[in-house]
Amino acid sequence: MTAYVLRLFSGIGAFLIGMRLISTSLTGVAGGKIEELFKKLGNNKLAAVGVGVGSAAVLQSSSATTVILLGLVNAGIVSLFQATCIIMGANIGTTVTALIISFNSLPIAEFFAFTAFIGAMIFMGAKNGKVRTFGWIVSALGLIFIALDVIRTSAMHLKESQTFVSLFQNFSSPLLLILMGLAFTAVIQSSSAVTGIVLTLAQLGIMPVTATFYVIMGSNVGSCATAMLAAVGGSPNMKRTALIHFAFNMIGVVIFLPFVVVFGERIVSALSFFGVASLVAYFHIAFNLVTTVILLPFVKAIADFSESVIPDVGPGGGKPGGV
Repeated sequence: MTAYVLRLFSGIGAFLIGMRLISTSLTGVAGGKIEELFKKLGNNKLAAVGVGVGSAAVLQSSSATTVILLGLVNAGIVSLFQATCIIMGANIGTTVTALIISFNSLPIAEFFAFTAFIGAMIFMGAKNGKVRTFGWIVSALGLIFIALDVIRTSAMHLKESQTFVSLFQNFSSPLLLILMGLAFTAVIQSSSAVTGIVLTLAQLGIMPVTATFYVIMGSNVGSCATAMLAAVGGSPNMKRTALIHFAFNMIGVVIFLPFVVVFGERIVSALSFFGVASLVAYFHIAFNLVTTVILLPFVKAIADFSESVIPDVGPGGGKPGGV
């Protein structure tokens, strides 16, 4: 059992490295262009949400998008109104990763894993810096699927251990599952990694599908840790942006928690034809999409609320840069 536990955590480590390689490489290539997009935004809510969706989907990280956003808010280039819309979009955009991860249950998973070799050949043979970066990205995508296969294989063997299985199946309290998702995501700084892990455990029948919903809700809140740490010691507007990110996800939990508690089992049963992996990925998308649709009309109110919670500290109480 010890050997399979070690393999399980090795797979998680490889998955995190793959995610970080993609995010870092894409940030290096597209980060400057995304900053330019942020700078050109007006007060069009849908446009700002769309830029947030695209940015997080490209960077494969809502945290990376939010950290870039914090710098622009701090410089007064992006307003709190715009930042609120972008954060909503970024939360939707990051769910693309969960959707890609769900492909691990399909026959094409082996092809995705093979891209690790293709990317390595591109990187080793290329002289151009951009082509080499592309090789890194392709190879990292393959590494993610190889890691998921290691996690799945290890978990399959651990499924034979009643101790391991009962660890997850007896963890039935929604609050504890939310806290587990929050804490684990805050530590590893990747809600996508948490989604990939619980998706795999649910596929194998180790974790109930409804339990993954609670963990995903917690992981969305835990993903705010990166922005909150980046805002420490920053300007009031940086802190307000981090607060908005946190508030968005907490409100999402408040909206979805009662719904999942009451209807979760029935929904899973009714939509079982989608398959376990797809259900988990779709819930991640629904959580962020529905929360955005509900909160989008209240963007200005949310921005104003953050200003009332975190007051200005400038000379004479003047605003250094508001909405």
